[in-house]
Order: sequence, then structure tokens, then C-alpha cells
Amino acid sequence: MLTYLSIRNLALIDEAELELGPGFSLLTGETGAGKSIIISALELLLGARAGPDVVKSGAEKAEIEAVFAGAEAANEAVEAAGAEPGDELVVRRVVSAAGRSRCTVNGATVTVGATGDVVSRLVELHGQFSELETLRAGRQTEILDDFGGLGTLRRAFEDAYAAVRERWAEHDRLTKARAERETLRDSISFQIDELEKAALADGEEEELRRRRDYLTHQVRITERLAEVRELLTEGEPTVTSQASRLLEVVKELSEYLPNLGDSVENVQSAVVAFDELTRAVGAIDEADSDGLDLEAVESRLAEIERLKRKHDRDLSGLLTLKGELEGRLEELTTADDRLDELAREITNAEAEAAEAAAALSAARRDAAARLANAIETELPHLGMPKAKFTVDLVEPEGAIELGGGTVVGPGGAEEALFGLSANPGEPVKPLSKVASGGELSRLMLAVRATAAREAGAATIAFDEVDVGIGGRVGHAVGDRLREVSGGRQVLCVTHLPQIAARADNHYLVEKTFEGDTTRVSVKRLDEIERVDELARMLGGGKPPTEKTLGLARELLDNV
Repeated sequence: MLTYLSIRNLALIDEAELELGPGFSLLTGETGAGKSIIISALELLLGARAGPDVVKSGAEKAEIEAVFAGAEAANEAVEAAGAEPGDELVVRRVVSAAGRSRCTVNGATVTVGATGDVVSRLVELHGQFSELETLRAGRQTEILDDFGGLGTLRRAFEDAYAAVRERWAEHDRLTKARAERETLRDSISFQIDELEKAALADGEEEELRRRRDYLTHQVRITERLAEVRELLTEGEPTVTSQASRLLEVVKELSEYLPNLGDSVENVQSAVVAFDELTRAVGAIDEADSDGLDLEAVESRLAEIERLKRKHDRDLSGLLTLKGELEGRLEELTTADDRLDELAREITNAEAEAAEAAAALSAARRDAAARLANAIETELPHLGMPKAKFTVDLVEPEGAIELGGGTVVGPGGAEEALFGLSANPGEPVKPLSKVASGGELSRLMLAVRATAAREAGAATIAFDEVDVGIGGRVGHAVGDRLREVSGGRQVLCVTHLPQIAARADNHYLVEKTFEGDTTRVSVKRLDEIERVDELARMLGGGKPPTEKTLGLARELLDNV
């Protein structure tokens, strides 16, 4: 339920605030006072386009803020918009003087479309903007389904339809990729074979580089190794024997010269180092006798480098690539098996969708007959005594054919198309071709008056519902509005006292001038103020008289 509406710098309104309660609330005021701007504010929250002209002259921006209580019905849309849902919902839309919009839902910035999706779950607006929404493809079907309580059947079909489209898409993708799969399968098989033949090993590249360095400098290494061996073990005397003799002499001297004690340890370390060097040099021939010559090493490194460039991976990545390719090859190999499986799944899914569509269609035919009869019975009470109303079920736009010949669209095997003949002798035509804004509003009032109370949004706003009517019909429209408000909130802009007298909450919209500033205020009337306003309305906008005051009290007493 809408509990608070704040409007700043919108059209003629400088600033206005409206606190609303449950039941039937209406707005009255003199012509041009700004009553319909209140409805315009709701239209903007519902996603209506906004240009610079909506901003009050001289202002930088227009701002609309609405607070809803018990907003659980919008939770799904709130989460889809990226905002946090809650029992209370705060929605804002700001339109700059340049025509740019910024919207927030519970403080989170969202798109205009997402804002409209959220608010549409909470507010149903029947006026110039909203009636265009009523005429869009699919909306009349939604109204029929709401009236008939067909939500469960429709969701069952939509789920089945989505399952069919999902499997169709997968089958189409796999079929189109069949030729590509063959080429890709050959390519992957070649790559796997290439990697198998390469027989790469972890750490191989580093070892090959080390071997290349050795082979490149082999002559110099051999010469230096011979020189080292001669110094260590073959010369006379050898470095090793001289180091051992030096150790003996230093040890002896240290007995008489204590300050040579540290030198003994240093010479001892040198002797050990010479011994280790002797063993290392003696083992070199065996460690490097791997049978690879320089040409073989260079060739192997070139092969590794080629594979690295080809696959844009280092050696470590190449070692894992073979397993990845084998996995992809397995997927490609089983794709045809998946196509066979999908064919079976599609047959079953189409059968389920056709069955769900048939159940929905049967229920819609029944609901369409009941809705047409109920609306046609209601319209005479709303100033359309000779009107004829029809609900036709036609093939949906963008329909597709399921197996077995069933034709369906996203919402079922048919769409509802409302038709109206407002006057005798006129053929029934689609609403978009025959109905004025007032007729559409009254038509939607008739729908709401006959629909189940749990259907529809918690807040319903009507504008222009009283265009072209008065007297007895005005009383009937007021009665229907009050009836619709049972269990929900109804907001109505009216100029008819017969309607105003039936409201639970009466708000007066007044326009005042302060210098160059135009201010619009919204005030909830008490009983005395309400009598005065009804008297003004009965008097055609003139100050109340004893006669019009008496008529106003009589109106209220007879409700």
C-alpha cells in the first residue's frame, strides 16, 4: 500500500506531500490545481518517459518519492533490480532539467525500467499512460488470467515452454556445430598425437640448456679439467699433497705459537675442499656422458620452443595440456550422443508443453466467457448502457509450432483481445481503435469490480474515470470504486461530488501563488471541510451556499 508520496518541482508543483491510508481515497480541487500531476508522478514511478518539460520552470530537477508498506509482492522485482527487499519500500525518481533520470529503490541505484517493474507490482494505474499499457500485447491476457485465477496454469505452461526452448537452443547449437566439431576433433587429435610423440618431461628444458652450455664450451672445459687434475693429483708435488703438508706444519707451529690456532682450522678446511674438488672432477665424465651431441640438444630445445609458441604455454602448461585436450575430445565425441538424447527430451518437453497449453486454453475459454458477460453486465451502471464487450482468444504473436501441430507463444496457445462497441450499431473493435481514456478507465473499473479481490495490485489509481458522466452514473461509479477498495487501496482523481461522497479519505489539492512561485498543497479534509468541498463541487466551483451545503450533507448521509 502507498503510504507516502512526495513531489518536488514537477510541472506546476513546487512541493507537495501526500500521506495515504487504506480504503477509498480521492483527490479533488479546482480545475488546474494539479490533481492530475499526482497521477503523473505515479506514471513516472511506473517508468513513463520524462523529458525536460516535466521539470518545473527554473528548477534544476524534479523529484518524486514514494513509500510503500507491505511491499512483499515486489520482492522478486526488487532483488532482480539489485536492491534489498523489505516490508517497507522507498522508491525515488529524479529527473534533471536536461531530461536525464536517476532512480533508486531502497537506496540502491537502478534503471528506470527496473523501477517501473518494481512499482508495477504494487500500483495499478488507470489513466492516459496506464491505458496505453493496457493496450499493449499480452497485457489483456494477463488481465484475463488474473480474473480467472489462472496463475498456476500459466506458470506451469511457461515452465514447460521454457524447457522446450532451452532444448531447442541446445539442439540447434550442437547441430550447427557438427561440421565444426569434425574439423575440431581432427585438430585436437593431431595435437594430442603431437604431444605424445614429444614426450615432454618436467625440468627437461632446464637440463637441456645446461647440457647445451656444456657442449658449446666442451673443448675449453676439457682443457681446464685436465689442468685441474694435474694440479690436484698428477703434478709433482700436487696441490693436494702440498696442502696436507702445510696442515702438518701449521699444526706443529700452533703448539708454540697460539695465535696460529685459527689458521689450523682454515688450512684444514682447504684440505677438505681440495679432496671434494678431486672427487667432483673425477666424476664429471660419467655425469655428462648422456650421449647427446650439441645438434641433438639444439633440435630438442627448438621443438619445445615451437610447442610453447603454438599453444602459448610454458613447459609446465604443455604438460597439463594433453589431459585438457583429451577431455575436449571426449566432449566432441559424445556430442552426437547428446543430440540423440536431446531429440528424445524435445519430444517429451513438447508433449508436456502442449498438454499444459491445452489445460490453460480450456480455462481461458471459460474465463473469457465469464469476463465478457460480467463486464457487459457492469458497463450500463458506468454510463455505457448500450456497450457490448467481447474477449476473443487469438493466435499469439511470434507463435511457434510444437510437435503434433500445437501452436503456442510465450504465454500460451492464445492471447486475449478485448473488443468494445460503445454505441448501438457500431461494430465491435479492439480497444485501441474505439475507446477514449474515460471509457478505458471505466472499463478497467468494471474489470476490477468483477475480479476476485485477491487479484491485482494492492494500490489502484484511477484518472479520468468520470469523464463524460454525471448524475446517476456518477453514483454507480462511486459505488464501484468503493467496492473495489475493499481489501486494497484505491486512489481516484475526480470532479464529481457523487463519487467524492463515497470516499473513505478525501484530499483537497489547492494551488496558491507566492510571488513568482506556484505552490500546490494536498490536505486531508475533516468532516466539516469535506462538506464545504462537496458544496463547492455541487455549485460548479462557486463558494458554498446554504443550498449546496444542504445537498452536500444529503449526499454524505445517503452513502
